[in-house]
Amino acid sequence: MKLWVNNMRIVGKLGSIEVGDNVGTRIMAVMNLSPTSFFKGSVKKSEEEIQSHIERVIDTGADFIDVGAISSAPTFLYDKREFISTLTEIERLSSFFNIYKDMGAEIPVSVDTQSAQTAEYALSQGAMIINDISGFKSDPKLVDIIYEHSASAIVMACHQAPGDVFFITEVIDELKKSIHLGVNAGIEESRITIDPGLGGWVPQRQIEDDYRLIKELSKLRELRHCILVGISRKSFIGKILNATPEERLWGSLAATTIAILNGTHIIRTHDVKPTKDVCVITDYIRKLYSKNSDE
Repeated sequence: MKLWVNNMRIVGKLGSIEVGDNVGTRIMAVMNLSPTSFFKGSVKKSEEEIQSHIERVIDTGADFIDVGAISSAPTFLYDKREFISTLTEIERLSSFFNIYKDMGAEIPVSVDTQSAQTAEYALSQGAMIINDISGFKSDPKLVDIIYEHSASAIVMACHQAPGDVFFITEVIDELKKSIHLGVNAGIEESRITIDPGLGGWVPQRQIEDDYRLIKELSKLRELRHCILVGISRKSFIGKILNATPEERLWGSLAATTIAILNGTHIIRTHDVKPTKDVCVITDYIRKLYSKNSDE
């Protein structure tokens, strides 16, 4: 496999943190507040669990923490998805923010939501990033909220439903639309990060679609935006290994290595320490390769 080599510099800002080609691969730690999340090891219910997780991801090297209060796990793969009100989503997030602020934590917070109302609450409480798996296509008011708070955004490839695009050309087309929506609302281009949407989001998706996208991630660089991928313990890892979410760590790390070599800037993960180790080693190899190619 040919390693991706710098031929154009991509830089951006995610919250208060610089991301892109000029820095090492960044780590975004997952925190789930929903009891129906597909990986039960990531679910934090009590105040003690939330505080312990915040402390642990900071200590093990995370650059961001991404908090979700509604599970987006595919209904056809996992337990039935919960349909909760925005009020309940905000109530769950309030538990997190109360603890986060009491701790005096400084790690930038991303909130995984498709709701403008929830985003307004989260950004008013200190979040810096909104992670929208619909790519600004679910709630048209969301872009305005992000702009008003001078926040950063992560947009996932989406046509009509999150993850319903399977080929890199489709992914690029839908991400272009999402970027256009954000820029038209006034969001700085450097504050929009793109996500190809790996995983079994819809029944039509085949595991080959995800592995093909990982192979072709470098093509996303034509959009000139920083790239985030979520690989951690997802179904396309489990199907190859015939493994449950609890058994998918090592397969996730293998795919993460390839994603970094193909130009990914940010890895969203349930497992910060092992993922951090993978990022450090892979960044070192990529740097050496780039240096040798320039000589």
